[in-house]
Amino acid sequence: MEGLQSKYQIEISKILTDGFEKELLNAAFTNLLVPNPLQFNNFGYALRELIRHVLHRLAPNDEIKACAWFKPDPTSRNGFTRKQRIKYAIQGGLSDFYIKSKLGIDDVDEVSKELLGIIDLLNSYTHIELHTFDISTSEVYRLANECLNTTVSFVDKITEIRSNVIDAIVEDVDRSLVEKVLMESVEEVMELSTHQHIDDIYSEESRVIKIGASSLQLDVKGTVECELLYGSASDRRRDDGASISESFPIQASLNVVFQAPLGSSIDVKSLNVDTSSWYE
Repeated sequence: MEGLQSKYQIEISKILTDGFEKELLNAAFTNLLVPNPLQFNNFGYALRELIRHVLHRLAPNDEIKACAWFKPDPTSRNGFTRKQRIKYAIQGGLSDFYIKSKLGIDDVDEVSKELLGIIDLLNSYTHIELHTFDISTSEVYRLANECLNTTVSFVDKITEIRSNVIDAIVEDVDRSLVEKVLMESVEEVMELSTHQHIDDIYSEESRVIKIGASSLQLDVKGTVECELLYGSASDRRRDDGASISESFPIQASLNVVFQAPLGSSIDVKSLNVDTSSWYE
């Protein structure tokens, strides 16, 4: 059973918050490592509750309701289903058409179906009956491996879609940052010289922070290359001024609206240039 913990814990922890959720996962594995007649029952109950907490955190009712694809389910007590929560957790408000046709991902429904099946399986073992009590060690291992493997598939699908979304809009991210810098003076750079000229700006690392109902939040790290000018043009012609080329790390938080084509509407929420190296 220890092999299952080392195989799956790190992968599942990728979408867990520090504190309660990770502690609950630890408790689930602790139950799995203690041989007793309720070994899988206790593990299954903890894993089921962990999945429930994660889905409710990743897919709140108000955000699901705001999605263009959402339709209240008349068979549900509150209009929301676990299937909708799983879908939102994976793709947010992105349309099925975009996920399948633009990103080339066509197995979201399959992953959702598998996770729903695991939840139903875990539910069945929370009711202690003769056939769910004191199952064999080999069966405990088989069932736990099946449940954990499906949970990891769910985590991997979230990661895959976020990565593909970044690839789809990366060029627009660069363009948006360039426009932001050129349209607005960057205070951190303005403090370094009399005049400035932005030569280039490019992103080096992008990370999707959240895929929401109508937009996604993207954090970007990159570099801005600029020319720092001292004195007027005539001063520099007389060698009384100076022109120095420099580059500085830049961080930006972007809001990408779900508007076709994706990336055509990007709002730069924050932009920070780290010029600390200039003073060293």
